[in-house]
Amino acid sequence: MSVGGGPSASGCSARGRLDLRRAEFGKGPPTTGAPPMEVALDRLQITDTIALTNMRGRFDTAAGLDGSFDAQLNGAAAVQGRVVPQDGRSAVRLISSDAGDVLRAAGLLRQVVGGDLALVLLPIGSGGAFDGRLTVEGVTIRDAPGIAALLNAVSVVGLINELNGDGIYFDDVEAIFRLTPNQLTLTEASAVGASMGLSMDGTYALDTGQIRMQGVISPVYLLNAIGSILTRKGEGLIGFNYTLRGSAKEPKVGVNPLSALTPAMFREIFRAPPPELPEVDGVKESTVPQAAPKPKRPVARTYEGR
Repeated sequence: MSVGGGPSASGCSARGRLDLRRAEFGKGPPTTGAPPMEVALDRLQITDTIALTNMRGRFDTAAGLDGSFDAQLNGAAAVQGRVVPQDGRSAVRLISSDAGDVLRAAGLLRQVVGGDLALVLLPIGSGGAFDGRLTVEGVTIRDAPGIAALLNAVSVVGLINELNGDGIYFDDVEAIFRLTPNQLTLTEASAVGASMGLSMDGTYALDTGQIRMQGVISPVYLLNAIGSILTRKGEGLIGFNYTLRGSAKEPKVGVNPLSALTPAMFREIFRAPPPELPEVDGVKESTVPQAAPKPKRPVARTYEGR
């Protein structure tokens, strides 16, 4: 941790860098009467690949680092958020009115356009791992090679043209995952729109870019969604089990056409169990965070000139 600065009218002001991957707060007794801290940080490192830059916020330190802020994700995407104490460390909640910018800045997805994003990251163990929940509303996906390969495999020509044109619109995207320094383990994810429904789980190696994913793709989800009451979210009455393997840029696709003839409630026989979570400091079970609050439109900064 490297912070510095002088006092301000409302407490103390800090500049510099702060690393939350191993930082611990609130281990001692609460310090009553401690003044709030107005912070202007050059960089707040959350994970090995996610950092908040040009961060401005106001924090209470009486019972751990607790406060709201606005910043840029990896210097590229505007976000708002809140840091709250969590078991002696700090949980982070982020919201943005442009999910595409945020996901590109995080180096996760480059084919997403627009959307309201809410992300919650809860620290696990002491090595920079987090359990997370992501929700996105009103998002468009364009030129995605994995989805294009899936649509081609199930011969949905109209959706391929849509994907390569204006893109495929999803009303709602959700994901629950564990993020470690070298791997994203996706335990449950779904994307739902009128044109298509999609479910997914698997792993993504952050260091090599290799993926091992599986799920179900359900074309014409608006009419097909009746099956979702019998299976996972994003899966319709008629759906094709699929796998994605290899490089995330050019994945190898496998589709089981027989799965489309199987009643939705029996679809599990065509896929492997969801991936096991990597153990972190003895923690095996997921500590899935509650759904994040609905995203709000960005507001003007109140810490200009600091």
